[in-house]
Amino acid sequence: MLPKLSPPWLWRNLLLRAALAALAFVYEALLLLRLWMYRHGLITTFRPPVPVIAVGNLTVGGAGKTPVIEMLMRSLQQQQRRVVILSRGYGRRSKATLQRFCSTDAPWPLSPKLLGDEPAWLAQRHPEMPVYVGSSRIRNARWALLRDRPDLILLDDAYQHLAVARDLNLLLIDAERGLGNRQLLPLGELREPEHHWNRADAILLTKANLGFSDAWMHLLRQELKVDRPIFRCDYLPVRLRRLDGQEVRDTKTLAKEVIFANCGIAQPEGFAQVLRPLCQSLEELSSWPDHHSYTGEDVQRLLWLWRKSRAQHWVTTEKDAVKLAAFAELAEIVWILEMEVVPEPSWHQFFSGFLQCHPLK
Repeated sequence: MLPKLSPPWLWRNLLLRAALAALAFVYEALLLLRLWMYRHGLITTFRPPVPVIAVGNLTVGGAGKTPVIEMLMRSLQQQQRRVVILSRGYGRRSKATLQRFCSTDAPWPLSPKLLGDEPAWLAQRHPEMPVYVGSSRIRNARWALLRDRPDLILLDDAYQHLAVARDLNLLLIDAERGLGNRQLLPLGELREPEHHWNRADAILLTKANLGFSDAWMHLLRQELKVDRPIFRCDYLPVRLRRLDGQEVRDTKTLAKEVIFANCGIAQPEGFAQVLRPLCQSLEELSSWPDHHSYTGEDVQRLLWLWRKSRAQHWVTTEKDAVKLAAFAELAEIVWILEMEVVPEPSWHQFFSGFLQCHPLK
């Protein structure tokens, strides 16, 4: 049984629903016009001389794109591929049109204010892989090819951004929320019609262990007639790391503990769902808007909540940790729950087949 994902007020207010439906119709018309222009060469598409993998989703909000990018980075690192990541860097404050960051040669700490939350985390997790941030993916790709000479490019959040041609187009669907209410923006959560799964080479059903993976799998196969490979991907906790990086613990240490947690992500309940089985009790989850940039006042409030709680541990997400690291008073208090995407075994065969078709030159 799939969850009901439409807000009740939307169905009660028929006038508002009619207005949003009209806007959704205009949005779809403009979207289809844009796709038609790409298809007929009226908008330029750049094809790099190296393989390109794009990761994206059909809905707004989190679908686990960044953890999947990290999974791909791990796999490609094992294959000794020279990889660069191109991202728009949502949430960054820098006005620079193009920025390159690589932890191994950066003369300053990697800042989410410069890169955005997700690129900063990726650059820290894989310091050997350059991350390019900027509004133009074509400019980013051209510069990366000149500067780093990669043999593979990863495009983050690029399902709708078609300026750079791709050799593997991966569509992510969150098993918790799926396709939402299956309506286009602004009536629903879809960035484009659900039948546009047909641009994907494969579909990854993310957070399969946390959501309604069987129900969404049935909808994709039986109702939408998806004929692409679909791979379930679990989202699993692997370790705890102290915010200052000086100590690492097994998640089993939380088993008899009361937990306080905070997060600023699209789906905070998903974080709570991961934490609850790990600990005796999740006393409080202080949730903030997605991409929230913490201020000193915010941190003081979090410290107050933490101190008045019964919790023995304060746990946060990796995405939030890159921003909280700027506050020295949290360095030895906050623990980061490190997570990894673990795909079903058949994914490895599929991905190996892709890499074999695009060997190193």
